[in-house]
Amino acid sequence: MIRMLTAYTKELDDIDAACNEIVEQLDLDRNRRKNSVGLITCDSEFIESGVVEALCKRFDFDTVGITTRGTAVNGQVGFDLLSIAVLTSDDVRFSAVMSDPILIDNIDAPIEAAYRKGIAAYKNEKPSLILVYPPLLQKIGNGRLLMPLKRINGDDIPVFGTLSCDTTPDFSSCRSIYNGTAVFNTFGMVFLFGEVRPQFFRISISPRNVQKQYAVVTDAEGFVVKTINDIPFSRYLQRLGFTPENFGNLYLVPFVVSLNNSNLVSSISCSNYSVTEEGYGIFGEEIPVGSTITLGELDTADVLKTTKEIVTCIANLYEKDTENASCALMYSCLSRGVIVGSDYFAELNVVSDTIANGIPFQCCYSGGEICPVPDKAGNMINITHNLTFIACVFT
Repeated sequence: MIRMLTAYTKELDDIDAACNEIVEQLDLDRNRRKNSVGLITCDSEFIESGVVEALCKRFDFDTVGITTRGTAVNGQVGFDLLSIAVLTSDDVRFSAVMSDPILIDNIDAPIEAAYRKGIAAYKNEKPSLILVYPPLLQKIGNGRLLMPLKRINGDDIPVFGTLSCDTTPDFSSCRSIYNGTAVFNTFGMVFLFGEVRPQFFRISISPRNVQKQYAVVTDAEGFVVKTINDIPFSRYLQRLGFTPENFGNLYLVPFVVSLNNSNLVSSISCSNYSVTEEGYGIFGEEIPVGSTITLGELDTADVLKTTKEIVTCIANLYEKDTENASCALMYSCLSRGVIVGSDYFAELNVVSDTIANGIPFQCCYSGGEICPVPDKAGNMINITHNLTFIACVFT
């Protein structure tokens, strides 16, 4: 069984005080089990101030993490938080690694090498679950970063996690964290070995907010959609009412896609990252020819409604039987926070208020969500998402 210990601090200026606050809340001497790993989320200022590095030196277990735009951890919500969730267990074992830097012309090798290092910790035993924390690299889609793992394992091992993000307009301070070191283009992974039984949840848009005018992808290559209904992607956008001047804001528009090659039980929500000079659309997930695509509308009311639905389900699961829901990791697309607008923490407050003193959890905003989705045969397929709230509940 996996337990989660959580702690937080808002202290930026006094490094010792920040570290002491975290250590006291965790009370590791009394609460930890045989095996542990730490998951950190924070604003980039905690890295620049030296708090993250100093804190990680206090632990005798590995820590992996990301920068984020906002965090909710049991009892607290805010921009200005450093949170840590320590997963600890007597029977589940953990192996944490960080890849070498990832470049446009060198994506696969660093990720594959990190994978091999992670499983070597337990003599190449097959892990039960991989938690992943890739970097947010705007010229490399989040789905592209998952491809090396899919090539190695297919979908035999579930993969769950989030890309980094930050509070800057251009995401220039995004960092991945490993044992106190923070780098912008490295890929963190935590391998879980043993009897792990995760339950996955996801939600994006209410069905009533999905348009019924479906189109068909007629030419595509990997993450690039070239034509829809035999016309260039850019012209398809213009027929929907978009102009080239607002193509740059398409990341806030949910494209609801039924993937032709996956046989998934439901559609997924994808973001368009950019439109090329040729008029092609770059997406976060591979969209093969024959897939159907339409638009969704995600507004403040629907963000809060869908988040409430999924978190209520998790809270009820925990209340029914704590053995069936010991703790939860939750990630929400940063675009959902942008859509909410001036009341930026409204969604995170829904999470915190709904769970209240219930299941231990860590939740933060995400630069891209990675969560398995079942196909019609009941198999779990590792998929990247956008504009989506995802959760992994440990049982």
